[in-house]
Amino acid sequence: MYFTARGWGLGALLGAAFAASAFAQDKEPIKIGFAIAQSGWMANYDVGPFKAAVLKIEEINKAGGLLGRQIEYRVVDTKTDQTLAGTAGASLLDWGAEMMIVPTDYDYGAPAALAAQNAGIIAISPGAGDPKMGVQGVGPLVFTAHTAAQTQGIVMAEYAYKVMGHRNAYALEDVSIEYSKSGCAGYRAGWNDLGGKLLGSDTFKNDDPSIASQITRLKGLGTAPDVIFLCTYTPGGASAIRQIRAAGIDTPIVSLTGMTDNYWLGALPDLKEFYIPAIMSLYGDDPRKEIGEFLTAFKQRWNEDPTSSFAVLGYSSIEQWARAVEKAGTTESQAVLAVMNQYKDEPFTAGLTTYTDQLHIQINRPQLIMKVENGSFRAVEMFRNTFLPDMKLLFRVGQ
Repeated sequence: MYFTARGWGLGALLGAAFAASAFAQDKEPIKIGFAIAQSGWMANYDVGPFKAAVLKIEEINKAGGLLGRQIEYRVVDTKTDQTLAGTAGASLLDWGAEMMIVPTDYDYGAPAALAAQNAGIIAISPGAGDPKMGVQGVGPLVFTAHTAAQTQGIVMAEYAYKVMGHRNAYALEDVSIEYSKSGCAGYRAGWNDLGGKLLGSDTFKNDDPSIASQITRLKGLGTAPDVIFLCTYTPGGASAIRQIRAAGIDTPIVSLTGMTDNYWLGALPDLKEFYIPAIMSLYGDDPRKEIGEFLTAFKQRWNEDPTSSFAVLGYSSIEQWARAVEKAGTTESQAVLAVMNQYKDEPFTAGLTTYTDQLHIQINRPQLIMKVENGSFRAVEMFRNTFLPDMKLLFRVGQ
C-alpha cells in the first residue's frame, strides 16, 4: 500500500489546507519518498519520525516551498520486512522520488537505501544507529540522522564512570541485530579507555523467552558489578530487565536509546536505577527550547503527543536535507551531498550535526541522559562524550 500527498491539505491525514504561493504551486513539485514500516514491530520506530517529517514538509510548503517548489510525498509500507523494503524503494523510484526516507534500522532499512543509492538519490534513515547505514555499508548517498550505537555505548560508559562513580561493570549483549552489538562494542571501548574493570559478559537474543542461565552466571560472579550495561532494544529488552529485577538484582542498569520512552514501562511499574542516552524527552522536562517548540508543533498538527522520541529525527532528516538543498540551490544529489558533507556541529532540532565524506552518522552529538523514576523516564542532564570512536570501532573491525 502507498499514500501520496502534496505535503498538506489532502484529507484527514494532512489536516487543514493552507494557501501556498502561486509561484511555488506553478512549478513541478519536489518528490520525497518514504519507504518505511507502517506495520509490524518496526512501526514503533518509523511512524513517529514519519509524522514529524510530514510536519516539517508542511511547514516548508506553508512558507512557500523549497526553492519555490512545493514538496509532495508518497509512503510505501515495508511491513517490517527486509525484502519488501527493497521493493518499496524501487516503487518510489518509479514514482520519481528525488530523496528517500528509509527505516530506522540498518538491517531493515538498507535494502531501500541501496535502491536509492543505485538510482543516484540521497537516502536518509532517521534512526539507524549502525554506521553501516552510510558510505561504507551502503554508499556515499546514504545518511542516518541518528547517533552511532557505539557512541551511545561510550556515552553511557563515561556517564557511569565519571558521574555515577562506578568502576566494576558487567555487559549483557543482545546479539539479534547490528545495532545492539555495536552499542556493546562502544561501551567496552569507552569503559576500557577510562580504566574501568569489566567483570564479565554474556549474550542473549531479543526474542529469547528466558535469560535464566545468563542471570545465574551473573549472580555467580565472585565480585558483584557496580553497574550492568544492557545492550538491547524493545520489546525483548523489557523482558530481560524484568527477569533481572525479578531475580533480586537491583544493580544500576545503563542501556541504549533503543530502550527509550515510557510505552514499555507498564510491565515494570517499580523499575528504578535504569538509565539511557535519549534523543529527547517527551515528558515536559527536556532542557532544550527547540525540543519544546517541536513538541508543541507536533501536538498541534497531529492532536497527540509523539509516542516515540525518535520522532524528532524524522523532522531533522527533512530539515538537514532541505537546508542543503537551499545552500546548493538545487535538488541534484551530488550538489546536495557536497553541502551535507561539510556540516560541522550544524544546529538542527535533533541536535548538533556533523558529517564528512567518510562518515554519515553522529559520533559526538550531546545526548540527554534519562532515568526511570516513578514509572516514567525523566530528564537528568545533557552529556557529551570525550572519547570518539575511530573507524575500526565504528565498523567493528576484528570483532
